[in-house]
Formats: sequence, structure tokens, C-alpha cells
Amino acid sequence: MADERRDVGQVESPVPVPETSAGGLSSRGASSSSPDSAASMARRLQVLEGLLSEVVFQLDAQGRITYLGPGWERLTGSLGAVFHGHLLVEAVHPVDRAAARVLLESVAGQQIPEARREIRLAVGDDARWVVLAARGVPGEPGEVVGSLLDIDSRRRAEEAVATRERYLETMVEVQRRMMPHQFPRDLYASVVEPLGRVSAASRVYVFEMHYGPDGVLLASQRAEWCEPGIPPNLEDPNMHGLPFMEALLPEQSAALMRGEPVQALPRGFTPILAPMLEAQGVRSVLLLPVHVHGQLFGVIGFDNCREARPWGPIEVNLLSGAAGTLSLALEQRTDQALRVRTETTLRRTEAGVHLLIEAFPDPVMVHVGDGVLLSVNPALVQYLGYRDASEMVGRHVLELVREEDRSAAQLYLGHALEGKRAARAVEVPLVRRDGETVVADLVTLAVVFDGAPAWVTIARDYTERKRTQAQMMLADRMASMGLLAAGIAHELNNPLAYVLSNLEYLHSTLGPRARPLSPDDMVECRQVLDDAREGAERMRQIVRQLRVFSRVEETREEPVDVHRVLDSVIQMAASEVRPRARLVKTYGTVPQVRGNEGKLFQVFLNLVINAAHAIEEGQSETNEIRITTRPDEGSRVLVEVRDTGGGIPPEHLRRIFDPFFTTKSAGLGTGLGLSICDTIVTALGGHISVESSVGVGTTFRVALNAAFPQGEVVRPGL
Repeated sequence: MADERRDVGQVESPVPVPETSAGGLSSRGASSSSPDSAASMARRLQVLEGLLSEVVFQLDAQGRITYLGPGWERLTGSLGAVFHGHLLVEAVHPVDRAAARVLLESVAGQQIPEARREIRLAVGDDARWVVLAARGVPGEPGEVVGSLLDIDSRRRAEEAVATRERYLETMVEVQRRMMPHQFPRDLYASVVEPLGRVSAASRVYVFEMHYGPDGVLLASQRAEWCEPGIPPNLEDPNMHGLPFMEALLPEQSAALMRGEPVQALPRGFTPILAPMLEAQGVRSVLLLPVHVHGQLFGVIGFDNCREARPWGPIEVNLLSGAAGTLSLALEQRTDQALRVRTETTLRRTEAGVHLLIEAFPDPVMVHVGDGVLLSVNPALVQYLGYRDASEMVGRHVLELVREEDRSAAQLYLGHALEGKRAARAVEVPLVRRDGETVVADLVTLAVVFDGAPAWVTIARDYTERKRTQAQMMLADRMASMGLLAAGIAHELNNPLAYVLSNLEYLHSTLGPRARPLSPDDMVECRQVLDDAREGAERMRQIVRQLRVFSRVEETREEPVDVHRVLDSVIQMAASEVRPRARLVKTYGTVPQVRGNEGKLFQVFLNLVINAAHAIEEGQSETNEIRITTRPDEGSRVLVEVRDTGGGIPPEHLRRIFDPFFTTKSAGLGTGLGLSICDTIVTALGGHISVESSVGVGTTFRVALNAAFPQGEVVRPGL
């Protein structure tokens, strides 16, 4: 009879489960509720949705909006009722519309259970960044529910910081090219290329001013840079001998003469220039004057052929600084150049760098080669807790570093002084004025400061980077849990079913009207109890594995039994592995490793799931996933995850650990898994590598530091 009970445990639970309604109430309860209570519940749900930061939506089988939460008006400035009956993708910015359509169709067609992606909504003439999360409705083919989370502030802040850093490096590069005795053969060509790339312009060009035989001021194009796909205009006859005063409006030419920038859409220019710009596909223009000895010598132009957007004030100011650098270079090439003019122009150019450093939101310090501080910006003064910049200027850079880390900092400074490119250091401990320690990532690059070579070091608070890493780990963990949810439910349901079945048998056998038990009945009851206890123990193990996986944020490191972690991973990923391959364990005799159990669980779960996804379903007899452990050099433990899948092409192999790089189809991979594995293993002092052959398979190797010297604490291999 016990065997019969165990057979029952292999099917779904016989206990009926009540269906639930959309509002979370059972259908039985809903049918007995009064209309007043239903209306009250609806009002409560509306109030609750008003408190959510996400906008909840529902789509029918054709992708049309059937419900929009009250947060839609706050997010887009438009009433939700206006969009009812319309396709949701119509509200998505054209750049992201195709990706959003693929995501929603994949979820609606139940190709994937759920998906999320960062996209832009079209809000008037602007765009707003959101996280689109969508999930199919069980039992309602084609219907989709989801949410939109506003992340516009975060994305724009990230873009603003990246823009400042990009412009700073470009200013340094342009300044280096323009320094005396380092002029390239083609002065203009050396300027337009870096300015075009940093400004994201479609075309950058230089016009020189000259006078025609009749004394009319003309402009002729001398150099040009175009992004791929943009036709050049350098050989266009219309771009040579252009009447300057007639091509521009009077106020535009006067502004350039005064040294002020001019920007406009093509229709904002004269009838002579506007048709030329429209024929070239130009949608907006920025013109920066180049003055030599106080006279307008030429113009640097920037064309945007993608969108009719103005350049922001920060971009214009920084690009104007580059035009000033070109002015200096041109003055130095003339026979009439005077030293006083050179020094004045150089100071004017460097003033832009001074202003940029002062206004930079991250802490910045300027120092000479021997490490003495020349200048610090207000952000650094505040970051390190000083009252005024004068308390820091004149001190040595190494005085700001924790004493036990100064030798490493000295080595970093040496590399920065020797290299021609920016040098980077991560997680450098800096000492505040009150003695507290803060950790920052440093970037150092060479500049010209007050006419002499110097170095600028930018500090980025490590706390922010750590928060971003934690968000990425959470996103990857949630993706893994979503992928394994069905398998976990199945793993819980099986033992639960036969526990309930065996308890029902015991209840009927030992109930109030039970007959006296024979010795055989007692043996049978004990067997049934043992089976029920085994099922409960299995459920306890699954819950423990989930608790381990949920503690990834913990930073505590301790001795970890790597075999125990691997066994938990194998059980958790069994539903993904079983249809594809046989899983073979080859455990050696290894010591415990130094690490965090939850983080190592996430690393190996990612590797095992990736190995399973590299193999097509239905070939479990011919494919294999092998997990091997063995001692490695230098008191390390090596863990290998080898599969017989399709392998990784060489062109993808070098990018395999890059964030957001994935070869999986939309909705099946975030591109974060292997990047997070690399981050976790490196932070634990270990190393992860990959070896792959197309058509043969892939092997990932993870080397971890032993928690104890080799041979002191070991356990038998399994």
C-alpha cells in the first residue's frame, strides 16, 4: 500500500484549488459578494494603484489597450482614456517601437512567460525612459498585463555625466593636438574628427573667410568629417566662394563677427543657404566662429541630419572652447604672431577647462607630476569633508590616500604619468578630514593647466557603482527566478502531493472508527510516515535553496562548501537541464572556498542554465553537462562547467563577459548573467575563464581561493 501512495505522489495534487478572479478574490467569494462590496473593492484598488510608482496596463489579443492605471497621466501628461482602444506600441518612441512590438508579441504568443526592457515613450516632441514589463494572462490567449516604471531621471543623469566625461577627454585631445610643435600636417582634419564623434554630429566642417576680386567677403569649405552613411560636401562647388553676408541673416553674421555661436534649423537661414541645407538632409545647424588676431577667420559647422534638436549650452560652451583652441593654433602659424597674443589665447582656452572642472559634479583634483595639488573643485572639498579648497591645495595627492594603500596609489600615479591615455584605478580608499574612509574609482588624464603640463584626477564614489551592481544582480536574479519558477513549483508540488496523500491514508486508517491494527498494518503505517517525512524534507531543502539565493546582497565572506552549493544549483536547475542533457558530477577532494554562499549560488546557477540553453531540447541522451571540481595551483579550487552544446563563435567569445551582451532571442536573456558572474568572482579574488569550439561545446572555469591552506580542511570528493 505504501508503494501505491508513492505512485500517487508523482501526479498533481488531488486537492482542489479554488480559482481566483482578476482582483485576487476567489470566484466563489466573488459570486457571493454584494455589488456594494465589489464597488468598494474597486475603489480600494484605484487608490492602491494611485500610490504605485508603476503604471499598470492591460492589452487585448490584438495589442490594444483595455486598461491604463491612473499613473499614465502623471507619466505622459495625457489622459489614459485617450489611449483606450489604441495599440500600446503607438505610444512608444519610433526608435524603440520595433523592439517593444517583438517583446509584446512574444509574451502574447506565450513564447516566453514574461519579459522586460528599457524603452522610450513618445511624450510630445520628447521621449521618456521607462522599464516595460509584460506578462501573458493564463487562460486568456493573447491578452497581456504589465507595467511601466519611470526611469527617465536616472537615464538622463547617467547620460549627463557620461557627456561631461566624454567632452572633457575630447577637449584634452584637441588641446594636445594644438599644442606648439605638435601640429598635425592637416590642422583642420585633426580637429573635425574628434569634435564630430563627441558631439554626435552627422557632419563637421571648417569654412575659411577670404575676399573675392570685387572685395566681397566669401566663405569656402576647407575640411570635413562625415559619419558613415552621410555624403560629403567638400567637392560641392556650392560650398566654395559662398557670399558670407548674403548666406546668413544680418543678426547671424553679426553674432559670428562678435565671436558668438549661431544655431538654427534650415528654414532659419536665408533663401540662399536654406535650400542647400535641405538638399543635404540637414535638420539643424550649429556654427562656431574662429577668430585670429581679433578678426573672423572662419567657421566650424556642425550638421545634424537625424533630428531637429538644438545643441545644449554645455555642449556649445565646450565646443566653443575647441574653436578657441583652433584660433590659437592658427595664430601661431602666422608670421605676425606675438607671444602676448599666444599667451592670452591660451589662457582663454584653458579658462574653459577651469570652468568645466569647477562645475563638474564629481570630485576633481589637478596635480603636477610630483603629486602636489594645484587645484580642487568644490565637489572634492565636500566629498572629503573640508571647509575650503585652500586646506587641500599644496598638499600631496598621497596624503589623501589611506596609509596602508599609498604604495599601490603611488604605482597607479606612475602609470598615469607614463601613459598617453587615461589611467583608471578602482576602489581606492580616500581619507576624509574627520579620519573616515570613503572608497572611490579614479580616472587620471594629462592636461595643460596654467600653461604647464598637469594631470586631472576624477573620483567617482564607489557607493554609486556598488548600488548599480546590486541593481544588476537583482535584475539577473529575478530573471533566473522567473525562468525557473515553473520548475520550482513542480519540484514543490510532487513531494507535497504524496505527503498529503499519505497523511490522508493515515487519517482514514487511524481515524475514530478505525479497526484494530495488525502488525502488518503497523509496518505499513510506519512506511507511510517515512515517505511523508521524506517529502517534507525535500520541500524544506527547496525552501532553503530559495533562502540562500535571496541573500546575495550580503557582503560577508566565510568558508563555503562548494559541493553543497553545486548540489543546490543542480536541484534548482533540474527542470531546465533534464529535457536537454544528462548532468554528470565529477567531484574531487577540495577544501572549502572563501566566499559568500548566495553569490556563488548565483554564479554557478547562471553557468548551469547557460550550459542547458546551449543545447536543444529533446537530445538528453546524446548530450552532457559535466560539473568537475579539483584543486588548482596556489591553494585554489577549480570548478568546471562543461557542455556539449553548439559552442560560441570566436567573434562573440571576446565579448562574452560584457554587460548587456547576449546572443539569446528577445526576452530570454538580459545579457547580465556572465558579466555579473565575472564581477562576483573577481570581487572574491578569483578568476573566471571560458574555452569554446563551435560544434563541440563550451567550458567555463571558475578558480576560487581556498578558505584554509591546502590539506588543512578538506572533505572527500563525491
